[in-house]
Amino acid sequence: MAYQINKTTGTLLVNLADGQIDNTSTDISLIGKNYSGFGEAINENFVHMLENFANSSAPSTPLAGQLWWDTSELRLKVYTGTAWTTGGGPIVQPTQPSMVAGDLWINNDQNQLYFFDGSDLELAGPIYNAFQGRSGPEVVTVLDSTGTSRTIVKYWVGGTLVGLWSKIGFAPQNIDTIAGFTGNVVKGFNVVDSDFIFAGTASRTSSLVDSQGVVRTAAQFLASDSNDSTSGQLSVRNNNGLTIGLTDNNNIKVTNLGVVSENNVSGEDYIIRMTTSLGKRDAITIKSTENRVGIYNDAPAETLDVGGNVKIAGNLTVEGSTTTIDSATLRVEDKNIELGLGSDSTLLTDSQVDSAGIIVKSANGDKEFLWRQATNAWTTGNSINFVGTGKLKYNGIDIIDGSDAPGITSIGNLTGANIGNISFTGGIGVSTGVVDGSGNGLNLTLAGNMNFVTPRKIVGVAEPTGTTDVTTKNYVDTAIGTEIIPLTLDITGLGTGGTLHTNIATILEDIAPASGKVNGCEARVHCTTTTGATATLSSTALNTSFNKSLETVQKLDGSGNDDGSASVIGDATFNDVTGSITSTVTRTLKLFRINGGSWGYVQDLTPGVLI
Repeated sequence: MAYQINKTTGTLLVNLADGQIDNTSTDISLIGKNYSGFGEAINENFVHMLENFANSSAPSTPLAGQLWWDTSELRLKVYTGTAWTTGGGPIVQPTQPSMVAGDLWINNDQNQLYFFDGSDLELAGPIYNAFQGRSGPEVVTVLDSTGTSRTIVKYWVGGTLVGLWSKIGFAPQNIDTIAGFTGNVVKGFNVVDSDFIFAGTASRTSSLVDSQGVVRTAAQFLASDSNDSTSGQLSVRNNNGLTIGLTDNNNIKVTNLGVVSENNVSGEDYIIRMTTSLGKRDAITIKSTENRVGIYNDAPAETLDVGGNVKIAGNLTVEGSTTTIDSATLRVEDKNIELGLGSDSTLLTDSQVDSAGIIVKSANGDKEFLWRQATNAWTTGNSINFVGTGKLKYNGIDIIDGSDAPGITSIGNLTGANIGNISFTGGIGVSTGVVDGSGNGLNLTLAGNMNFVTPRKIVGVAEPTGTTDVTTKNYVDTAIGTEIIPLTLDITGLGTGGTLHTNIATILEDIAPASGKVNGCEARVHCTTTTGATATLSSTALNTSFNKSLETVQKLDGSGNDDGSASVIGDATFNDVTGSITSTVTRTLKLFRINGGSWGYVQDLTPGVLI
């Protein structure tokens, strides 16, 4: 009986056949009943479970809840049913694992620690990842020039120290006390670089100093962070033009080529937007990364994609390997479509236009109608369907006419055809109308036998007249039923006259019952009669065949007195004896015939003369 090995949940793991061992369903060997050599497998199972499958690679066929000692990480892991997770410590991997409440995860790609509270994944720190660089505050203690400890807060952005906070001013003990900062620490925020700018409003700033040192009030400047206006003309009197955007996205300038509107941000699109009665609409969209321009099409799929009609007053020349027209209707005024012309309208040779034609693309295979040089013919691998009154003609003569009914109803004068395998699903009617010189209306030249896959009859066959004609059942039945039965019969003792003929008819009925024959079937009976048999045996032969033994006895006279002795025969036996038998044999030949379903005598015939 096979073992049914079930999981703790009760679900079937495997049907374990007798005498077999299963090394594929789990990471331990499952041993079937009566398996030879089970001891090694059992011991190895214990060892593997004791060491928790210690290896640098995970077990290949784990079950949910299975433990694995990862020797490469020196960690104990448990299989959740879909993945291995570290047990008893933080999970270290670059992607978020499947977690439960209380789990810690170290993202070793970003060098950050997260904890999971059961519903949300929270960042424990640092607040920046490895790609961002050190960013945010750092609380440190430094010594001032008197050796007193001072607490300050460094502030980092992208791995660079931008400043520090201090509640008092002091002189650092030495220049290296605060790496990246020089000078004395003042109360408040100390910037590292002199060009560091505070964004916002300073309550005690009443004026600004321009690059020339001129003090200008706020009223003398256009606001850069809100809408503003000027009563004068705004002019940019240099060829560098006007630059807009948070990262100098666009620049309008003058070059030796003319006026240029230049996009300065790699991968950023350029859009010209119009105001219409329906609102804002993108008139021209230039997709930078795709090298595409859309006119009233904000998602151009090609180099030029126009979302509307296009009218070209002049000629249109398209140079490229493919021209695609996605249109429900294609209208061409010219009644001829010319293929195979060179770019300068020169005619190409036959070899150059080989395989020219029409190709209909399909996911299920192309549909082609092509001219082939090798055959000097139009070629297609698909069917051509004539509907309605359509016909196939040659020089105005109908070759195939299928207008009267589905399929081909007529074929023109076909003098020869080489047809491979052919299958007919309906009835077949052949009417030749004329016969050949041999009187045949249909001639078949077959490479092999005519095979009826499904047993069928050939009906309507005429009675054969020639030696190679197909026979009918009636012909065979008649031939067999009327075949003359030859019989040699010893009629000695069968009687004479009518008695004899009746006895012979009885014997014929035993041999060839009249019920299996037809009326008119004949039997020729060669009859022999033996009379006057005489056996002739020679005396010599008789004497030779007689064997005797003699006994000596007392001889008495007529009075009963002893008269000497005499020899008498004591025993006698006979051997086979040969001779000759002479008899008279009379031969006759009789004709019998079935009439009315029974054998009957017809007449005596003259037998042949024997020599």
